[in-house]
Amino acid sequence: MKMTIAPLITVAALVAASSAQAQFTEVDISSQANDDIQTYTDGGNYQVGGTTLTVAGVPFGLAEVDGTSGTTGVVQSSAHGGAPGPFDFTFSVPAGTQATALYSLANTAWGSAGYDVGSIVVTGTGGETATLTLTEGDNIRDHNNDGYVNTLTDPTVVPTYFQNGAPTTDGYIQTRLDMQTLDLPSTFDGDTIATIDFEGYAQGGNGSAFVAGLTLSDAAVPDSPLPLPLIAGMFLAMLATAGIRQNQVRRPV
Repeated sequence: MKMTIAPLITVAALVAASSAQAQFTEVDISSQANDDIQTYTDGGNYQVGGTTLTVAGVPFGLAEVDGTSGTTGVVQSSAHGGAPGPFDFTFSVPAGTQATALYSLANTAWGSAGYDVGSIVVTGTGGETATLTLTEGDNIRDHNNDGYVNTLTDPTVVPTYFQNGAPTTDGYIQTRLDMQTLDLPSTFDGDTIATIDFEGYAQGGNGSAFVAGLTLSDAAVPDSPLPLPLIAGMFLAMLATAGIRQNQVRRPV
């Protein structure tokens, strides 16, 4: 009996797609954490530090401030009316880390649309760099849904909303952290990551940027990876269909 190989090809492709999982490196920002967003307006809604927050499949290690439980540490660039900037922070990366993308959790205190409030720069061991510019109202906004900038124009930014100390999807939008993506250019191919730098521009009431998490990835995150049990079920269904079609073919007498 001759059987089509199309089901085998299809399933092989599905397995390959499903197995193309990204490898993540969560960057430890705790040594630079200088403020606790639990103390910000409506900040009690945030998930506490010392835990992992996953956004669209990307894990972030949330920091504590000085190892204090119940805090959610961020690297805050400046206070409203505080010391003039800019402010520079450098984060170390585990030796040998390769990456094709950087994911950040970044928002602001306050903000006015159109202001560049900071940047995140990834530097490779070969001296190559890639920069994510943080622009109020484009890819970064106020952490709290109140009288400052509450909207974004960059469709790639992924928000997470919080209520009572945990992420929520019930329509509550008061408190948030937004995930930005920086795709690293081909100049990083074959090199490892040396450092990640965050620079805040001290825009005060026009937007004071903070970073709540940084994660490197060595592959694009699949849109919707299929679990292997589902793939196996699809394979068996394809085989059954192929067998029925084979039996329905009329044989010459």
